[in-house]
Amino acid sequence: MRVQSRLLKSACVLGILIGGCLWATSQEKSEFNDSRAVAAVTVIAPVFAQAWTSPVALSTGGQGWEAAAAIDGNGNSVALWVERTTQDQLWSSSKPSTGNWSSVTQVSPALQTTSVFPAVRISTAGLATAVWSDYNGVWTADRPPASNWNPPQLLIPGVSSPIFVMNSRGDAAVAWTVGGGPRATSGSVMAVVRPAGGAWTSQQIVASGVHVIADHAGIAENGAVIVTWESYGAVCRKYGGCVVSSYVLHAARQNAGTETWVDSGALLGPDRAAHAARVALDSAGDAMLAALSSSGAYTSATQASSGGAWSSFNTIVNPQNSTIVTDLASDDAGEVMLVYESIVYGSITFQTSQALAVSGSISNNTWSSPMVLSGSDTNVSQVHFALAPSGAALTIWLSSSGTPVIHAITRATATGTWSSPIPVSGPGTSISPEAAAVDSSGNAIVIYSGYDAASVHTEYATNYQP
Repeated sequence: MRVQSRLLKSACVLGILIGGCLWATSQEKSEFNDSRAVAAVTVIAPVFAQAWTSPVALSTGGQGWEAAAAIDGNGNSVALWVERTTQDQLWSSSKPSTGNWSSVTQVSPALQTTSVFPAVRISTAGLATAVWSDYNGVWTADRPPASNWNPPQLLIPGVSSPIFVMNSRGDAAVAWTVGGGPRATSGSVMAVVRPAGGAWTSQQIVASGVHVIADHAGIAENGAVIVTWESYGAVCRKYGGCVVSSYVLHAARQNAGTETWVDSGALLGPDRAAHAARVALDSAGDAMLAALSSSGAYTSATQASSGGAWSSFNTIVNPQNSTIVTDLASDDAGEVMLVYESIVYGSITFQTSQALAVSGSISNNTWSSPMVLSGSDTNVSQVHFALAPSGAALTIWLSSSGTPVIHAITRATATGTWSSPIPVSGPGTSISPEAAAVDSSGNAIVIYSGYDAASVHTEYATNYQP
């Protein structure tokens, strides 16, 4: 399954991201774009009604938070969340494609934090891998097909903010940053990788410098991994804050079967703000990189499966207002989609917001005009996007235009038409979407949270079969 964003809009606005990246253009950036035309926008039309299952409460017997979800090639679902009734624990439940959700099982006891941010991926054959963090470091656990979770292992001691990717074969990688902050004297971007059916490698240095930070990672079906990262400059006062600038974007690649990371050199910059680049790969390992330019436009470059030089950058879209990117993902054929939230502010406060998408191709680095995914909703937040290797896709968001409701749309193929938005949330107050996943046949799962009638914070799941 492709990576999907799991974090709340509030975390995005503050720039607090675990295993993900933020793009947010401010209104001030429009001053750089006065001479550029606003991109044309297409609004999707209603196509057909969909049948989703009624939401089911997963976290019965506890307080459910921070959910993750995945769905394998046969439509079997797995859910993971943090239970906070006593000391935090990691709980899980699974659902066969034509059955009901199982009873809750414990994945990890006694988590040493309240900010775990678990992620789960699953192979086509049903091997699930979970990654999460606490004060001890980054943990992982596997669940073989039609089996129980194996005991968790401490994968990377003493670190946090893992970036976890896995393809449909089960090849996987985790990247993270060590040091590299504004007051640091040295830093490194690190990674561990795992071939399908194999063991995790020892820690590998992806890049090193004084001030460095990992942005994002992507993995191809053939096991090639790319990590985007940035170097930057920092001036710190002894008793005050730090001023950061001169961001330079890089991308480092490791092809399957090697243990060598090949760096791109400087791709963009030095610029005053982070480029927060995202990367996506097709089945052969051809790659698309998308980044925020100094002018406030999203731009892209491509790289062939053999590695080597990246292409020149092309403009994806110039939003001309504040945006939050949900994700960039590619299907096996190299058809790419960038999903983002567009926010328009009035003279004083927030005015409207929408979920939009642009489609591109790795083969020629060209992009469509933006398409509005969120229909007539005008107060959209917490957008989640999932893309399967076949091109089947799912997007969900919280609509607060009236009574808060979670809307979902699906797409059967890369060239297919998006469905019209429909509500998938049911019980619960103060609801929030937390996870979305889709398989190559179009089977999908959505998890959202809300307070039940007894004011217990609960995780709810709903499934879709085309």
